[in-house]
Amino acid sequence: MLKSTILLCALLSSLALASNLTMKSEGVTFKTYTDEDLANMPQTSITTELPWLEGENHFTGVSLIELFAQANAQVPDTITFVALNDYKVAINLKDIQAYNPIVANRKNGEKMSVRDKGPFWVIFPISQFPEIDTTDYHSMMIWQLKEVSY
Repeated sequence: MLKSTILLCALLSSLALASNLTMKSEGVTFKTYTDEDLANMPQTSITTELPWLEGENHFTGVSLIELFAQANAQVPDTITFVALNDYKVAINLKDIQAYNPIVANRKNGEKMSVRDKGPFWVIFPISQFPEIDTTDYHSMMIWQLKEVSY
């Protein structure tokens, strides 16, 4: 019984943490954002087709440039993004400046569950820029995002 209770508590606390986005510099957490925090920041929308979804979808969230501005941090040359399953991807500043990706927390006006690739998903506007509709850029669109670090 005690093992079941401990396991349930661990599972629930990991699900609670899944709703936060942590920002780290040199391994040290300096900001943690909730969905509400991100929703209260200036919003950017992207309507695009993605290889994992049917048709066009409308994503809303915070641009990566704005996310760093809100954290009072300079955007570094390379940023590492980490998913809930510890998948990692690096995105260069030049790609952020050229294509203005967002950390989406809404898809078609609704919060995204972990099951629906949420709660946070890096989205590039690939319908607007067909030249980035490639596997390299697809791999940068990390879902179930939990951490931004540099």
